[in-house]
Amino acid sequence: MQPKAVIFDVGGVLLGSPFLAALRWAEDWDIPVGALKKIFGDYARSPKQDEDPSLWNEVECGRVELADFVTKMKSELLRELSPEHRAANIKAEDFDPFSEAEPVALMLDLSYEVRSKGIRTAILTNNVKEWRQWRDRIPIELFDPVVDSCEVGLRKPDPEIYLLTCSQLGVAPWECLFLDDHPDNIEGARAVGMEALLVSDDFEATVMEVHSRL
Repeated sequence: MQPKAVIFDVGGVLLGSPFLAALRWAEDWDIPVGALKKIFGDYARSPKQDEDPSLWNEVECGRVELADFVTKMKSELLRELSPEHRAANIKAEDFDPFSEAEPVALMLDLSYEVRSKGIRTAILTNNVKEWRQWRDRIPIELFDPVVDSCEVGLRKPDPEIYLLTCSQLGVAPWECLFLDDHPDNIEGARAVGMEALLVSDDFEATVMEVHSRL
């Protein structure tokens, strides 16, 4: 069945991967990847009932300032690194994986094509309010609605954020095709009834797969 809506993630789909950018950022700051993983923990894990959410979860839900996270990150890093390490001087404005992110032309062309067929397009992204400049790097007017975790207080793979997106689109979950580069977010979409495709760095393959569904 042809979808009534195609929902796009941002980082790793419409823009370059923030996960790869974070690894490059860590390399630039001479931060061991292992230390970075300790800070972020299980990135996609949603807090269970009566469990305190991770600090990064709260940043992406818009409830904690990025500067507060960076302060905590420095404290954690300096437990393992020398007090003279460069990381001691990190500021919030130094931590932005979208600062050099480039649009993925194939995926933007796909969004134009989908829309030209009369199919709704939307964005569903886990993001940080201090990183809003990503909106200037893509034709945001192509997507309605734009559901941003830091604005709605929910993040993928929480089922409620997928259902909220469907509600704003005015379609049922099973009428949507969802594109994301994180396996847990794909599983979250499928759990609410969406059709979902995992996007790799082979964007041509993703475009062909979407074409087969249109």
